[in-house]
Amino acid sequence: MSGRWGAEPAGRNSGAFFFVGMLVGSACGLVVGSALGFELRPERLRALRKVWRRVLGERDDEPRFDLMV
Repeated sequence: MSGRWGAEPAGRNSGAFFFVGMLVGSACGLVVGSALGFELRPERLRALRKVWRRVLGERDDEPRFDLMV
């Protein structure tokens, strides 16, 4: 029976290819995550949150009367 994507069934090489892909993906994720963690300081996170709130339409410069009850 031939597979959908090729005439040969999955063999020993497909497992090795998956393992190498998993290692490369994990390494890239670790590098990108470390770089982001190093660059995102608390003041930058606050600025990003403020921008995100403005994009969503929330305003934090007005009092929230519904929370004062």
